[in-house]
Amino acid sequence: MASEIVTVTIPQETVNDESVRILSWKVPSGSKVEKDQQLCEIETSKAVMDIEAPEAGTVVYSAAAGDEVPVGSTICQIFPEGMSPADAVMDMAQSRETGQPVEEEAQAVEVRHKEERGALPAASATKGEETIEPEIADSDLPPARLTPVAAKLAAEFGFAKESFARGSLVRREDVLRRAGKLPAEPARARAAAPAAKPAAAEPVENAPVAGVAVVWTDLPRRKIFEARVLGQGQARTVQSQVTSSVWAPRLRARLERLGLTSVGLSALVIFEAARLLRKYPEFNAIHDRGRMGQYGDVNVGWAIDGGQGLMVPVVPQADEKTPQEIVEIMQRHIDAYVEGKLGTNDFLGGTFTISDLSGDGISHFNPLISQGQSAILGVGGELDPAGNEVFYLTLAFDHQLAEGRKAAQFVRELATRLEAHAALEPAPVQAAPQTGEPYCAICQRDREALRAVKGLLVRSEIPEGYVCSLCLAGY
Repeated sequence: MASEIVTVTIPQETVNDESVRILSWKVPSGSKVEKDQQLCEIETSKAVMDIEAPEAGTVVYSAAAGDEVPVGSTICQIFPEGMSPADAVMDMAQSRETGQPVEEEAQAVEVRHKEERGALPAASATKGEETIEPEIADSDLPPARLTPVAAKLAAEFGFAKESFARGSLVRREDVLRRAGKLPAEPARARAAAPAAKPAAAEPVENAPVAGVAVVWTDLPRRKIFEARVLGQGQARTVQSQVTSSVWAPRLRARLERLGLTSVGLSALVIFEAARLLRKYPEFNAIHDRGRMGQYGDVNVGWAIDGGQGLMVPVVPQADEKTPQEIVEIMQRHIDAYVEGKLGTNDFLGGTFTISDLSGDGISHFNPLISQGQSAILGVGGELDPAGNEVFYLTLAFDHQLAEGRKAAQFVRELATRLEAHAALEPAPVQAAPQTGEPYCAICQRDREALRAVKGLLVRSEIPEGYVCSLCLAGY
């Protein structure tokens, strides 16, 4: 058991969140807990996480269930054995009555108990009617803590971490104010602001229709985050889009032969689109103040919605994986989604997104570009009069980075690759070795299919057999 007060803070688990919501506490404030015991559940923009006790002791809350708390801030403290939890709770109750902020009251509790153990000099000494407060040197405070977004902005503006006040929690707004991008916050308002408060669902009031009763329900945090990310994506891009049709009546049969039916068409689209993004890097990039930033990795997010809300897990380095490896990752995502176990790491790093609604009978739709990206691919499908399936590829892209012609080339080349896969059916893939007709060991195309995409076969030792020129080139 620790001999000092242990402060429990919100970990910096995701680059997108500056705050999280405390869903529920699993133990009452003032109760004893064991090391690694679950303390509470918090909701990030991507998933629900458990916060566990780093040490055994008595836990005292600094925030309540339902509070929105900044990443890196204190949510509770664990007091070691011999330290009265009742005194700690009383200290915090008195602080709340006087309007003392939660973080300040937590610091006051810690100082008080250190005084009781002799670890610090008395908090104050009276001399007549005068009260003398001890002075705490800045060097005694820990370095400033920056949220992930604040750290990124600070680096862009050239602000060193050491230049921020020691002991402070620096958020996005603090960096922007220092850079002159936001007006200075009034000192009085800053002092009165609580450390944890419910976040507004929308930044601008949207008045309901007059004369009609309304029943309000709080949206899940993921929907609030989704609106913010998509809204910022729309605000920071000049979105345009192009659509190409894919006549591939036997593509579903091709998917079955390749063993991709468990995740549908999306796996094959991710496989081909990811490699094409190396050839068209402007769609795997970000625009920022007249600059194009090309991402070093091709990490493809794919939209999944099985009745438990829309989520977009990411297939990392998708351009370096085989179709079967992509299927394995996607199947793991599906299993975790159904069980409610998708973790924060499953959502990080997406540089391009694919949304496939072809299995839902949707032919065309307008996909929205996410924040930090420059393009998203929408996949739709329908049956023609003969009963053959026709697919539609819609690329929404940032016109600040590319023109419509470049986007058209991307979707047309992707469509040609998918049509080449479908052209292999109904001839069985297994028939190629028996007849001596070679085929690519990675993408499974034979010479006839490769001819349509101007590809060649090259003999290979690893993998054994042949590999096409497209796979050798990485796209």
